[in-house]
Amino acid sequence: MIRRLIDRYFIKQPRLRRWVTKLIEGDQETDIELFGTKLRINTIKENGYLRAARKSKSSSTLQDEIPVLLNLCALLEDGDSFVDVGANVGLFAKTIARMRALLPKLHVYAFEASPDTWSRLNYQAVSPLKVQQLAVSDHAGNLKFVRGAVSHVFTTLERKNAYSIETETETVDCARLDSMVFEGNSLVIKIDVEGQELSVLEGARGLFDAKRIKAVYLDGYDDDPRVLEFLSAYNFSFVNGRNLSDDLCFSLLAVRQVNANEGS
Repeated sequence: MIRRLIDRYFIKQPRLRRWVTKLIEGDQETDIELFGTKLRINTIKENGYLRAARKSKSSSTLQDEIPVLLNLCALLEDGDSFVDVGANVGLFAKTIARMRALLPKLHVYAFEASPDTWSRLNYQAVSPLKVQQLAVSDHAGNLKFVRGAVSHVFTTLERKNAYSIETETETVDCARLDSMVFEGNSLVIKIDVEGQELSVLEGARGLFDAKRIKAVYLDGYDDDPRVLEFLSAYNFSFVNGRNLSDDLCFSLLAVRQVNANEGS
């Protein structure tokens, strides 16, 4: 009811709307950032974008994850596989799985270590999404994890931090990525594992050696030089996953450079 009243007596009253907006925001041009893109807008004429940019600043999902999701989608081609390591409840994996309508040979795999979080990831997981409750590491066996107040800080006991509840631990099976079978021509991998990025990469070495991985996104990159050294050895170049700039802090997107005599 309230929304209908606002639409009728404000949104569809353009002179009133312009006057009120000018009173609140002024009438000026200003710069904003939305989805990792810088835009010049007018505070009245593009007021919706102004409000969206403000909301984005207060939301890590809007500011940090949505721009990355757009860039990862742009890297995918028909016949590729998207591999989500540390999928949480599936924002990336389930959104990208929708692209099957446009890319009929797309495959999507999601791994989540926490059994509790996996239960929500697995809820309404439909083709082409394949989900597995498993930690991904550099060895086969198990790892001891510690929980926090929220699901995205679930991490190994050795990586516990101020966000961890030390008395709440859980042992989880783990495996190497290169011990698994992935369909598709090449892989785009997203890794969000609270500090275990290098272990995940080491466990995928066979896939790197086979040149099956064309891009890797590391969420929460903490400036570990060993990560860059590993990926550089396989001819990957680096950009910021949000805005594709050379500022690699926190958000690292690595894309393999293909030699002319190698093919795609």
